[in-house]
Amino acid sequence: MPVTVDGPGNAAAPARTRLVSGVRDAISRGLLEPGSRLNERELCETYDVSRTVAREGLRQLEGEGFVTIEANRGAVVAAISYTDAEHLFELRGALESLACSLFARRGTVSQKRALAAATARTADAMASGDISAILTAKDDFYDALLAGAGNSELSSTLRLLHARIRLLRRYSLSAENRHPKSLAEIAAICDAVIAGDIEGARRAGEFHVAQSARAALPRIFNELCLDER
Repeated sequence: MPVTVDGPGNAAAPARTRLVSGVRDAISRGLLEPGSRLNERELCETYDVSRTVAREGLRQLEGEGFVTIEANRGAVVAAISYTDAEHLFELRGALESLACSLFARRGTVSQKRALAAATARTADAMASGDISAILTAKDDFYDALLAGAGNSELSSTLRLLHARIRLLRRYSLSAENRHPKSLAEIAAICDAVIAGDIEGARRAGEFHVAQSARAALPRIFNELCLDER
């Protein structure tokens, strides 16, 4: 396996968690591409784990949708189909809009300040045009959003979903004039949350995901159609 993000240095972390987190992050950042084979021996060496732990970790990643275990080939990075993308956006819209409404209902002043600061950093990143900076800033925005929502079960579910969604962001971010529109949508979420507008925050979160899907799905469809020719 040629790429790793999280290695064996963190001895305090349980072995399987260390492996799963590292592989999941490499996949979500696009460092391991769909179809890449995950060699058990290399995983054991990279993360300093046993074969049993490596297999358990791969089964967990399969259950999360990051890996496919194929007969006679082993574990490979899963591809996201057009239908998968539709389903991911549907789930993201429902969960993110809930997070926005929960934040507006019970977020603290300090949490709202953190969201406003993350929104400002996103604006700076988009002005720079640096895709890596934009992705980092948007991750910070969602971290602040989930902290303010105050629901640990929702946070863990959305974090896992965002790891898969990150693979699709290049499609929406590459759409013409998407950056200023995306920023306006994020700012609307922030404004509604700060105002304590529960329904407004929910609608703003739902609209943001719907617009992201509208920008991304046609590009995903066209790319898959070209690949099938």
